[in-house]
Amino acid sequence: MKVRFTRGILEIEDARIVYRNFEGLASKFNREGDRNFAVIVPNEDICNELQENGWNVKIRQPRDEDDSPFMFLPVKIKFNSRGPSAYVKSGENVTKLTEETIGMLDEIDIQSVDMDLRPYDWEVNGKSGRTAYLQAINVIQNVDRFGAQYIEEGKM
Repeated sequence: MKVRFTRGILEIEDARIVYRNFEGLASKFNREGDRNFAVIVPNEDICNELQENGWNVKIRQPRDEDDSPFMFLPVKIKFNSRGPSAYVKSGENVTKLTEETIGMLDEIDIQSVDMDLRPYDWEVNGKSGRTAYLQAINVIQNVDRFGAQYIEEGKM
């Protein structure tokens, strides 16, 4: 994973994402309509860089003392006039996703993800923090050999 800051935007290349809820389904951990996911932070150097720039990295201590902590950055998704822009590439086909279709990212096998996150700095009752919001995402789907065959034949 590579991170870069450009005009306040966090640009991430080759990210791994977990806790996918692009659809916004209700669950034990999520209110109905809240769309979100988390970006895995692969090492302490990137974790420190993100924290130094105000990003709210979550750190789960390992269950086994030989393991490393699990670090991730929660990301919220809100559709409005400014985005987000979302694209998925399957084989040679690229599809622009909408609020109605972005939920498909919950189910597909992802090969790679690049994204831009915008910060929202908040303060409530003396507490403050920074929330990451998805500004743009580009997902490359891992297509199995049968799907690749149908894409090649123009049947998908």
